[in-house]
Amino acid sequence: MLLSTSLLVACGDDGASTDDDDVGEGIGTGDGTTSDTGGETGTTSTTSNTDLDTTDGCENLCGDECCGDDEVCNPNTLACELDCGEEEPCGDPEVCCGDAEICYAGSCIVPGDACQAGVCATDTETGCQDDEVCDGELGLCVPDIANADCTYTPEAGVFDPVPRFTWGQRKNRSCDSDADCQKEEICDAGTCAVTWPHVLPGEEDMPDHYQVVSTPAVGDLDGDCIPEIVFNTYNNSSYTSNGVLRAIRGDTGEIVWTFSDSNYRSDSGATPAIGDLDYDGVPEVINPGQGSWLYALDAEGNFLWQSDTYSGSGKSGSPSLVNMDLQGDAEIVYGRAVYDSQGSLIWEGTGHNGNNGSVGKLSCVADLDGDLRPEVIAGGTAWTFTGSVGVDFEGSQLWTNGSDGFCGIADFQLDGVPEVVLVRSNDIDILDGITGTTVASIAIAGGGAGGPPNIADFDGDGFPDIGTAGGNNYVVVQFDGVDTLTQLWQADTKDGSSQRTGSSVFDFDGDGRSEVIYGDEWYLRIYPGVEPDCTLDPPGAGCDGDMTDDEILFIDINSSRTRAEYPVIADVDGDFKAEIIVSTNNESSQGAIGDAGIEVFEDRLDNWVGTLPIWNQHTYHITNVDAKGGIPLIEDNNWEVPVAKPYNSYRRNTQGEVENCAPDLVLEDLEPVGMCLDEVTFKVRVCNQGCLGVGPGVQVTFSEAEAGVLGTVETDAAIAAGACQSVEITLPAPGSAPYDVSATVDDDGMGQGALNECVEDNNSIGPKELCVSIG
Repeated sequence: MLLSTSLLVACGDDGASTDDDDVGEGIGTGDGTTSDTGGETGTTSTTSNTDLDTTDGCENLCGDECCGDDEVCNPNTLACELDCGEEEPCGDPEVCCGDAEICYAGSCIVPGDACQAGVCATDTETGCQDDEVCDGELGLCVPDIANADCTYTPEAGVFDPVPRFTWGQRKNRSCDSDADCQKEEICDAGTCAVTWPHVLPGEEDMPDHYQVVSTPAVGDLDGDCIPEIVFNTYNNSSYTSNGVLRAIRGDTGEIVWTFSDSNYRSDSGATPAIGDLDYDGVPEVINPGQGSWLYALDAEGNFLWQSDTYSGSGKSGSPSLVNMDLQGDAEIVYGRAVYDSQGSLIWEGTGHNGNNGSVGKLSCVADLDGDLRPEVIAGGTAWTFTGSVGVDFEGSQLWTNGSDGFCGIADFQLDGVPEVVLVRSNDIDILDGITGTTVASIAIAGGGAGGPPNIADFDGDGFPDIGTAGGNNYVVVQFDGVDTLTQLWQADTKDGSSQRTGSSVFDFDGDGRSEVIYGDEWYLRIYPGVEPDCTLDPPGAGCDGDMTDDEILFIDINSSRTRAEYPVIADVDGDFKAEIIVSTNNESSQGAIGDAGIEVFEDRLDNWVGTLPIWNQHTYHITNVDAKGGIPLIEDNNWEVPVAKPYNSYRRNTQGEVENCAPDLVLEDLEPVGMCLDEVTFKVRVCNQGCLGVGPGVQVTFSEAEAGVLGTVETDAAIAAGACQSVEITLPAPGSAPYDVSATVDDDGMGQGALNECVEDNNSIGPKELCVSIG
């Protein structure tokens, strides 16, 4: 069968060459009779000629051509074309597909098994083989046309972040000019006004709860290929109590659900965790309550349970989700406590909680000793575990060293054995993961308790570095591989309130150096991994260890009272590309200059690389969760995978295994649909030959040689790498048939595209003659 058939009709395209020399200008010689048979999809025509001149030995004369033994005369065009029986020729050059084959994107293929349609950024499981993808229209596996070498490398540091949307309440700021406003705002009649979609809380939806000092969690709760943003909100200045948990769509900010049960109010400064605890394919949400307990919701925001109580103090913490015994349901770690999937306390240690001062509980979970089972690290204490949950599960202290604090895990000596980073009481310490002994230590420049550490390669030398926020400085330090930490750079900030604010890292431009995303009391900033002058050879005068705002990549108004929150980086709208999700608040005297709620930024230039559609908890480190929110039975060690270039990072997201992966969009199978009468429909297949998917909304513009632009349509679903999707346009007939039709993908109708591809000159198809009339 054929995937798309072009009817041999008054309006049909015959699939043959559309060059002018191949189109007949008459219907033959002699008297002819024509019979038409109408059908649901068009009209087939057959022509009987009794007076054809065959005196020159041509037994199959077609206009001015003599068709060969393997050809047939197309009565619409009076051109010879390959005789494929009831099916049409496929491809260019044309071939006849075999009995078990179909014509797919210009090639004859043997389709595979039935598969799950709708592959997208959050769901890549199709049931197809590794070299296949699922075609949603066919519901069959087809060959994967993705090119793993399709890459696009943007100019380093060149991007233009703009708000995709904001949710919450706007700050009424007076202005004399646009310069007095937030980036992308305009000064309208003396007041700063948005130029992007802004979503207000509904009047019946706890409208006073719009302040956010919670790190947003990101995950696709409802399986619709668009991640949700889940976060705690508060009213007035109740930043550790009376919290209301919300979920909004990551593409529009539209509310998905609000959990406002007065019996289960949250620690409003806490970060929720998203993950599939019971392995049923649907994630749950775990959130710290305003008391010494947690609560769980299902993906639709319905209450599931309240946990047993835990001991120890600390506010603005976050659970970590992990399978502690490598079997059965996943467990929940909060500080030094371990809960089963139903909220029952199954073990609790003593001593440290994972707090820095009064802010926490933020504990880490990692296999420190190489026995496949995870250890729990809370501050300066690590515990190891044996037995099975519900049977003989037990924990014991592995080591302890010094005071409580915030943690991160990475392999700093590149020997396959992880170290523990602790930020505590103005110090950054690296501890041996097996023994807990101090390997290296450095004070935070400018003082301050210090925020949860980021670990990534900031300077592109292949070794992990550490970033953290102090009281009035952001600092990045590097390890010499033996026993010494030295400061790479520091930047002046404003965080005298908590002095414990978090931050995140991501390599937005794919140059091998991670950028820092940090929000203090007044501003959101993106710092380069190193000072720009330090990348010169020899280094320039500005390579002085002092990162100024003149050297950074982005700054915008973004206020906060600050706790342990930080911006996160994820594909939050299902377009396979990175966005920044930021929490904001303005009820305190420290940070009162900006809006309150959630802000999502994207790159106007499309230079930000691809990333995962998940950031499920405060201690996110890539390998702890899959794109659908699944918790691994046995977690891969972040410092060991991928083998060729391990992540070896903490509180950072990834591009994936192929760096700078890009889409490559082409068009196939341009054809009419149905009859070409007063109204015509043209169809084309959009195929992604690249190695990075694209989200819904890719524009395709149809044109006709005489009529010009016919219109622009959009794809309605994501197109994964190697997959295709058809689009159609229906419009009044643009004059008299036939029509010389062209189509261009990633074209807004004015010749402008939105996507950066590895190949930019293959987006068009045609002109192709469609709706050829019988002479």
